[in-house]
Amino acid sequence: MAVTDAQARRALRRAEMEWDEEVEDPRKARNQRHAHHGLLSATAMAFACGNTCLRRVEDFAADLSARARRKLGLGRGPSDTTLYRLLSLQRPEGLRRTAWKKLREFYDAKVIRNDLFRLGVLSCDGKSLWASSRKTVEGAKTLHDKKHGVITSTLMSERAVLTSSSVRPCLDSEIIGAGTGESPAFRKLFPRVVEEFGGLFQVVTGDAGLTCSENARLVTGAKKYYLFTLGENLHRLYALVSSMFEGALLKAHCTELRDGDRIRRELYAITVSDVEELRFPGAQQVWMLRQTVMRNGEVQSEKVRYFLSSIPPALLTPTEQLALIRLHWGIENGHNWTMDVALDEDDRQPCQLTKDAVEVVGWLRIIGYNLLAAWRAKLPPKDGKPLSWARSKELLRDVLISNREALSATLS
Repeated sequence: MAVTDAQARRALRRAEMEWDEEVEDPRKARNQRHAHHGLLSATAMAFACGNTCLRRVEDFAADLSARARRKLGLGRGPSDTTLYRLLSLQRPEGLRRTAWKKLREFYDAKVIRNDLFRLGVLSCDGKSLWASSRKTVEGAKTLHDKKHGVITSTLMSERAVLTSSSVRPCLDSEIIGAGTGESPAFRKLFPRVVEEFGGLFQVVTGDAGLTCSENARLVTGAKKYYLFTLGENLHRLYALVSSMFEGALLKAHCTELRDGDRIRRELYAITVSDVEELRFPGAQQVWMLRQTVMRNGEVQSEKVRYFLSSIPPALLTPTEQLALIRLHWGIENGHNWTMDVALDEDDRQPCQLTKDAVEVVGWLRIIGYNLLAAWRAKLPPKDGKPLSWARSKELLRDVLISNREALSATLS
């Protein structure tokens, strides 16, 4: 599929980065061949095209036209050593606001919109950022597998994704290090997202790691609704809620075929706003989802999940309630899967000298992901489905590198 001139101009315009003033150059002031922001822009654009190894980023920058490199302030092409040195010194301050500027640009251009659900939905989930059994960095969590004698250091991040948009943009991220977890990270992240993008969503969804009274109060205090998964770790609540559904009536169901399996999902909902024993802030309903996997007429597996909801019972139809549960999985199937499989976040660690370096690379990857996702959302579908991530990366790279005249004109 050839990219049209209009698509090329749009991609090139959106690839331009406006870096926040707090993104300061950590290098010495003298004898610098490459502009600081040019190096960061080239790295983020390379990440968007799937070039996540610094040697590949070097090749990507070298393939840009001479005029484009001059506009970015790059020399004949930065080496992977130059990029590594910069990433090892760069501070993360300002990268979040740089990502926000680009997101607001996408929203103003109507690329980001709530096209998958009539209410905006913000989904939050933990995401692996870095893991190693060979080294550690200050501030990382350390897990000791005594049975196998392996010590693993990890850094996680709490990600906030607008899953009601087909772009599924990542709106914010909070790093999770030693001595903390998903819930404390959420309490830092959520107020920022409300302040910057509160008008984009009305519902907040989260897995069991976020389900607690404090987080529920935080969401309802911001005049938003929550849908939290209820895990067995909350023993009293889990036992109480699971006992409520005996004899409950089916509210909605759906069936899909996948890889030869027939998957049936059934939703049950009970209003609990007047149940004093529940004692959970703002709770209006509890939901139960039963998922049954069939093959050749035989049951392969059956799972039951429970949810706490502050959404008023009349606000959503039962079909919409079922769709909302499935929508939350978009953070895993959309953002997290893409970051790991299409953009190699789990497998490629370009610079891991310090916690700051890992966080800086994480933000450059998020900026690259948002750029790629916005680009893919506007490409013509194939067989009624969005173009594959692999093909979208190829076409974006073609625009950024092969279309040299258009690139030079856009950057002029």
